[in-house]
Amino acid sequence: MDHAELAQRLLEADDEVQAELLNSHAPLADVNLARELKQLCTDYWNTDPHCAHRAAKTLEGLAALNREPEVAAFAAWTAGYAALVAGQMRVSINHFDEAEAAFNSIGQAHTAAETQVIKLYPLAMLGRYDEAVECGLRARAVFVAHGDALSAGKIEHNIGNIYQRRDRYREAENFLRAARERFAEFADEKRLAQIDNSLANTLSFQHKFRAAEALHKQALERAERAGLLVTQAEIESKSVHMKLAQTTHF
Repeated sequence: MDHAELAQRLLEADDEVQAELLNSHAPLADVNLARELKQLCTDYWNTDPHCAHRAAKTLEGLAALNREPEVAAFAAWTAGYAALVAGQMRVSINHFDEAEAAFNSIGQAHTAAETQVIKLYPLAMLGRYDEAVECGLRARAVFVAHGDALSAGKIEHNIGNIYQRRDRYREAENFLRAARERFAEFADEKRLAQIDNSLANTLSFQHKFRAAEALHKQALERAERAGLLVTQAEIESKSVHMKLAQTTHF
């Protein structure tokens, strides 16, 4: 059994079976297992909150057995996700900050910055927009310094969405275009579909309907290829609204 398989089995097990699995596979109860559980939590947080919460609780149990600082850092990170899906925004921010501090304390600046990508979401939900942008820019600087274009793009996408939420469309467009350039380097159909959709929305708010329509069409094609059903529905809905805006006069 490898770390990924053990993480999945732990996620599906009840508390008693979890304890048995960890005891019988003690050599695997390490940082790599913590990393796998964190990834499961990240994968599930916005599609299956129960699984995300379960992954976080499992990692909490692992941290109680394995006292390595890195395991504790991963546990704090997933605790942030668990609080987020429970609607506890301030609690989630505290956990993400705890994880950031823990990773920085062991010399992992890049991973520390990664904990801040998701933190922009609860900050925005609380209306702490300036703080969210500042947090994002600090994390982006770390990613750029480490040559991590994908993570830098994620941050720019989030910042762009925050500016769009504040009706600051030109700033939103600038960040979204920067993110799109980074995602294009990886030919990531999923992220390109999402960024094209966000950028099209920002353009439509600026009454750049032709450019927005072209991007919506492109985003829809990408979403279909990537099997992103929710994104497809969002794009189709926005496309209808945009056409109405073009043809309706008051």
